Amino acid sequence: MSVRTPLALALVLAAAACGPGDRSGPAAAHDAFPSSSTAPRGPDLLVLRLPRSGGPVNVYAYPALDSIVWSSSDAAPAIDHVLAFDDDAGLLAYVDSRGLPGRIDFRAGEIARATRTKLADLGSADASAIYGVTKEGSVLRLTPSGDWTLKPPQPARAVIPLMDGALVVLAALRGDSTEAWRLFPPESRLLDTVKIASSARAPHTEAGDRLYFAEKRTLIGFRLRDLQRVKHISLDATPRALAATPSGDRIYVVPDSGDVVAVVDRYREEVSTTIDLPGTPAGLRMDPLGRYLLVRAADEDSAWVIAVATNTLLGALPSKWREDLPYVAADGAIAVADGADVVFYGGTTLQLRKRVAKGAGDFWYGFAWSGFRPRAASLDQPVTFPVDSVDSTQGVPPESTGVAPRDTTRPPAALPPAATTPPTRGWVVSFAALLSEERARLAASQIHVGSETARVVPTTRDGQTIYRVVLGPYPTREDADRVGRESRQNYWVYEGTP
Repeated sequence: MSVRTPLALALVLAAAACGPGDRSGPAAAHDAFPSSSTAPRGPDLLVLRLPRSGGPVNVYAYPALDSIVWSSSDAAPAIDHVLAFDDDAGLLAYVDSRGLPGRIDFRAGEIARATRTKLADLGSADASAIYGVTKEGSVLRLTPSGDWTLKPPQPARAVIPLMDGALVVLAALRGDSTEAWRLFPPESRLLDTVKIASSARAPHTEAGDRLYFAEKRTLIGFRLRDLQRVKHISLDATPRALAATPSGDRIYVVPDSGDVVAVVDRYREEVSTTIDLPGTPAGLRMDPLGRYLLVRAADEDSAWVIAVATNTLLGALPSKWREDLPYVAADGAIAVADGADVVFYGGTTLQLRKRVAKGAGDFWYGFAWSGFRPRAASLDQPVTFPVDSVDSTQGVPPESTGVAPRDTTRPPAALPPAATTPPTRGWVVSFAALLSEERARLAASQIHVGSETARVVPTTRDGQTIYRVVLGPYPTREDADRVGRESRQNYWVYEGTP
């Protein structure tokens, strides 16, 4: 399963860390790392590193990479890949080299396996709930507070955790077809069921509010909220790999033949263009912020870089293709494994930015979080009260209290103004963040919870207007979560004003 980056977090990262390499200007400015002296906006940009064979975990400030902001006291096992990161709880879920899931709790400083049971098709949307399939075909849900098991009508083959808390379970049927169920764990009731004319092992991807499966010369689509079928998308060849943009507006397809990548417009429900490549593609990796698509070359250790905004091939970078590398950093730099080193190139110009000697011996994971920032000293000071405010000393001789007698001949000093409690900002349910106002208003008109209809709130980030589809605010996170679930849509909850 791929690592998921919630769209709301992606927008924060884009606003906080969109590097000069993704804006117009001279080439030299394009490939300069942002200054570390710049005041932080939003979460801190970080890189997790540990030896590929296992060992202590170190977190570095990015892009300095020589400033350790956190180190684990315990050793972590060799990590194969990351499942998800929860920036609210400070949890990172991973799968180790033995195929066992675990978590790193940055707040508590703990590293622990989630289970010693061997599971297939591990996945997580939020790092807290980790799902896997047992050898008997049951679904096991692992959370820090306890485990939960589902025995579906047919043995499960795969699980797809969704960002709204729902789970799609896939089971293989006769004739190379699949049955899918949607439910909300820990409830075991199957809300929706559908049969799919595709293998449970076939490539699939989420694209906005839809789920697509690869079939012979076809993408078979379903709505995530109820598994209702949508129009199938015809292709010129059978898909071998799929990758969707974070907003879900496009799906990139590697066909089983030819030296191209096909681009599917999800709204027009057809192939909009193809991108010619200098060789045969073997895999895809999408930038979490949707700026670049990395394409694995089938016959050599290299990665082709495609600019998503223009669907143009920018060039090739030498790189071994690993679970952690290459990856696109928050500022647009592309990190690749080049021999024993890790090298960062500018995303736009593909020019060398930085070389980390012997960095390829580590496992790398870039993320953003503000939880390592030092606490304000005032937060750790005990609360003190003026002695005169303690009524229990009245009538007690001064020598017994150690307090000088009050001078009653002077008028009382003016009291400081009473501290006012800042008004609560509430919790907002966010469904999408789009660059098109028309699409945002169309999406909002289709989201109803009770008597409420979602609305569109425009915001500006670095001169770019973004149209957010939201409901709220609500007084508590629980209220916002309830509204999100009742909407039957993918959603994110954040504290603040819409």
